[in-house]
Amino acid sequence: MRRFRFHIGTLLILVLILGVGFAALRESDETWDSSIFSLTLGMLSVSILLAIHRTEKRWAFWLGFALFGWTYVGLSLVPSIESRLLTTKALAYLDSNVPDRSIVIGGRVWDSWSNKQNQNNQSVNSTSIAFSPQGNLVTSGNQLVLRDFTVTGNVVGTARGSTMSFIRIGHSFLALIAAISGGLLSRHLHARNRQRTL
Repeated sequence: MRRFRFHIGTLLILVLILGVGFAALRESDETWDSSIFSLTLGMLSVSILLAIHRTEKRWAFWLGFALFGWTYVGLSLVPSIESRLLTTKALAYLDSNVPDRSIVIGGRVWDSWSNKQNQNNQSVNSTSIAFSPQGNLVTSGNQLVLRDFTVTGNVVGTARGSTMSFIRIGHSFLALIAAISGGLLSRHLHARNRQRTL
């Protein structure tokens, strides 16, 4: 039986990926979201080329990598499926434990300076007000009064990012984890099939 061994280079890459991942999830802003998503798409695209131009075990790995990675990315981009994924619920739970996130309250708004409403009692404009978990006001419009307000979740960007970006970044990393798992599984199945035929 062969022992499972790590190489120093593999460990360094793993530490680098984990470091970037934790930094991206901690900050979880638009820049990190775009960067990690672009990196994920780039790696998955390159994996298709590697699957075409490799042979034997390497071909099996990159084929599984591309198949599992693209499948996860596709599922996470379809809103009706993404909301039902267990990983989405897990990421939302993890984000709820991150300190300094904001809660957004939005609704119909009237200008309180003039107290003017239009003829049909409809809103003059709309805005959102963000509160930190401690109840401190983060952002608001100029002297506006909310009517029919609802809590819409932690979707506003603050100094510590937003829930939406956190979940998107998490899905990008989970797509890479799914891709690596698919590649390892594919390589293992390929090796077993070769042993049976010999």
